Amino acid sequence: MATDLAPAPSASGTRLWPIRLAGVAGAVLVALLTWVLIEPVIGHDLYAPALGSDEPQDIGAVETIAVALLPSLAGWGLLAVLERLVPRRATLLWTVAALVLLLATMPWSGTFRSDGDHLSLVLLHLAVAAVLIPVLASSSARRRPAGTH
Repeated sequence: MATDLAPAPSASGTRLWPIRLAGVAGAVLVALLTWVLIEPVIGHDLYAPALGSDEPQDIGAVETIAVALLPSLAGWGLLAVLERLVPRRATLLWTVAALVLLLATMPWSGTFRSDGDHLSLVLLHLAVAAVLIPVLASSSARRRPAGTH
């Protein structure tokens, strides 16, 4: 028995959740690899400004995974909602929303311990976006029948 919550196949009949799951996993993996490059390889101890405090927070592997995973899953959820509500415009609306959120969450300012922390956090944001946005957007484009915009 099919339900409305079941993942819909693409126009070609293939299921999109494996592609989207791979996009989320890839975003988390690239965040973790970027963190590994910054901390263990280069040797920079990464800190982010604390929320509501002047004390910087140490960013470890677990924090990196969580901060990449949760927004990636939220992005997948938003895309699924948009595909149901506005199927012809879902890809465009989602991509614009993803880019706006990327810019809004980018660490433009704050009390960073060093320029290295600031640059590292920008790189982490861009690394996740560079994987997640193209994969999810292309999976949404595959869902539409040919010729629809």
